[in-house]
Amino acid sequence: MSGARPGKRSILVTGASRGLGLAAARVLASRGHSLTLATRSPEAHPALQAEFAGIGAQPRVRLECLDLASFASIRRFSAAMRERNERFDVILHNAGVIFAAPTQRLTEDGIEETLSVHAVGPLLLSHLLLPVLNRPARLVFVGSELHRPGRRFGPEVCFRFDDPNMDAHYHPRRAYKNSKLAQIWIAREWQRRHGGEGVHADVVCPGFVPTTAAARSSGLQRFVLGRIMPLMPFANSLEHGAQILVQWCERPFDAPGGQYFDGRRIVSPSADAMDEARAATFWAWAESAMAARP
Repeated sequence: MSGARPGKRSILVTGASRGLGLAAARVLASRGHSLTLATRSPEAHPALQAEFAGIGAQPRVRLECLDLASFASIRRFSAAMRERNERFDVILHNAGVIFAAPTQRLTEDGIEETLSVHAVGPLLLSHLLLPVLNRPARLVFVGSELHRPGRRFGPEVCFRFDDPNMDAHYHPRRAYKNSKLAQIWIAREWQRRHGGEGVHADVVCPGFVPTTAAARSSGLQRFVLGRIMPLMPFANSLEHGAQILVQWCERPFDAPGGQYFDGRRIVSPSADAMDEARAATFWAWAESAMAARP
């Protein structure tokens, strides 16, 4: 693999207890990579330990607790990684909120929950882990085509800097879209600031994987997402979506960063997502929000 260091990679996977994160971790472990699997709940750890113990490649797999909706949790996790001098080649920013709360829900830090988990939390985590990221290294954000205007699934994306938490006009689906737009701003601004030192950032959309949403649904919605939608030509299987994430975790380190991959090819994200001024403005707002809760 051109540009890669010899041997396997050390990869941090957030949201690793289910769905795409778990599926990608299985493949990465089977290929012998060293994994740190971060989950929100320690109750998931016994089952994960048993599963990864049975993988033939016998990779090094460490289980940790991390809640990206909590700055305190992110700081505890990052401090532990730095204290142990854990070294990472890749952070797979996979943790996400599939269905935003029906009414606005703020984190303990005063950030709209979906925005915190998808953008602000990953920025804080990446910043705090920068001292233990190898050079070169790569951040892989799991993005969504729903950041684009004109997409179905609820009201239009509309991020307002005078109301980032959507206090005035909250809608769960707009909250999801806005957070995915903000995620691209974070990745692109990160690339501008840190790409030159070899720590690249990309956003990768694994496509529409309905079975991941089905696992968090019930009733008719669960049936449609689990049985009907996977048959549609625009749907991806869990395995295919996971392979896309694995491909980017194993991407050559000399490949350029700042890319957006729509699940089929590298393309430009929306015009709003590419707006450098808005990316810098969001970064500054996120930094001020993080500084307010040291």
